[in-house]
Amino acid sequence: MNRLFRIGYCLFRLWTHDITYGTMTLFLQQRSNLSSAFNNVISIIPSFLNSSISAHRIRELVELPREVHIPESAELDALAQNGFTVQMQDLSFAYVEGTNVITDSRFVARPGEIVDLIGPSGEGKTTMIRLILGLVCPQSGRALIRAADGTEVTMNAETRHLFAYVPQGNTILSGTIAENMRTVKEDATDEEIIEALKIACAWDFVAKMPDTINAKAGERGRGFSEGQAQRIAIARAVLRDAPVLLLDAATSALDVTTERRVLRNIMQQKPNKTCIVTTHRPSVLNLCQRVYRVVDTRVTELSEEESARMAMDF
Repeated sequence: MNRLFRIGYCLFRLWTHDITYGTMTLFLQQRSNLSSAFNNVISIIPSFLNSSISAHRIRELVELPREVHIPESAELDALAQNGFTVQMQDLSFAYVEGTNVITDSRFVARPGEIVDLIGPSGEGKTTMIRLILGLVCPQSGRALIRAADGTEVTMNAETRHLFAYVPQGNTILSGTIAENMRTVKEDATDEEIIEALKIACAWDFVAKMPDTINAKAGERGRGFSEGQAQRIAIARAVLRDAPVLLLDAATSALDVTTERRVLRNIMQQKPNKTCIVTTHRPSVLNLCQRVYRVVDTRVTELSEEESARMAMDF
């Protein structure tokens, strides 16, 4: 529309003999050059904003607090055979100052135990996992790991290798099942992989595949159901054979019978393993030595009667 207006205006001035044809041609040419230059200047603004946002994000990453490293944590490696106790004492934590996610709470999970964390979505179960892994530090209280001989170390980056963590969602990578398994143990033999798959009840379907453990998986487990992908992910954690196993809603796609079989198999594999489960459904409550409920920022232990009643309700 603007272009037609400019041409029409020039033709009118030419018709009234106010300008010559050459003047009109020069006007239109310079107007086009000016418009192009103006558009180039304007295009700099989005690029500048994108660069500014990128620089801000980089600065946020650089300014993140450094992870805590406690050199004494190395002493725990020699004590792993007898398992570890995971404990929180009078712990409070907030992502934003003044808004607690966890308040003055206690928690304990000992070797040979399955401990369940239940509660509504968004109440702090995953935050508890982050505290256990030492990914975040409490504002008050302690999150610690204790060996059988009484050696205690506060959770930090150096204790993280003592945990095998299976998060929510699909964590299967593109490649064969064996390649996925060996991401946690490069020198694992085929026999060790098959044994881990059996413990996680994944061998039931893997054995029926033409290539078994060499069967291909697509990105994010394409080609497998959600329940099959979860069992492969659990098998990978079993192969890792860490003293503490964290399952963050990692059995949500399994039926109740398979879920119970998997947990029983894991504890039979290594009696001194500590297993912590977060779940939205209390179908495994009677397998747990203790059940903690996360609600209204507090972690409280349920009594046997409360656990039994909750199990019956579901």
